[in-house]
Amino acid sequence: MEEHAEALRAEALALPEALFVPMPSRERYTGTWRAVLLDVGPWGAEFPGVDIPHNRRLCPVATALLSRLPVASVAGYLRLDPGATLATHTDLREDDVLRAHVALVLPPEEATRWPIGRARLLDVRAPHGAKNPSEAPRLTFTVDLRVGRRVEVGELGEWG
Repeated sequence: MEEHAEALRAEALALPEALFVPMPSRERYTGTWRAVLLDVGPWGAEFPGVDIPHNRRLCPVATALLSRLPVASVAGYLRLDPGATLATHTDLREDDVLRAHVALVLPPEEATRWPIGRARLLDVRAPHGAKNPSEAPRLTFTVDLRVGRRVEVGELGEWG
């Protein structure tokens, strides 16, 4: 995914504002947290009315990448707007799923710890969150991947 980071970034920045839909679980965040969804896996009921085929047509770079990742289940561009905070929380997932995030646009202080274009793995069963104190949207490309084995809670360490 890292080798496609620049193309993913350009694609995400060119997407129409109206394509980004609010994320569910509103109690978990303040401000605006939205996504352009390319696959919702088992979470389709949380995103009524999202037209995945339409989104995929508008995102050829991401769609081509996902076609080479048959183990992907949930995918899309996540955008945390300026001033927004996603509170520390845990998510429910099966034991063989990890989330990959590629940094596309990050607040400067976060980019010093997580370089733009780099991918990171996250076990969403572990506590995680995000904040955007900057003046620009925080943007990542995110994919949930089946890794083919049970991942022990805490195996990946903390999301830093």
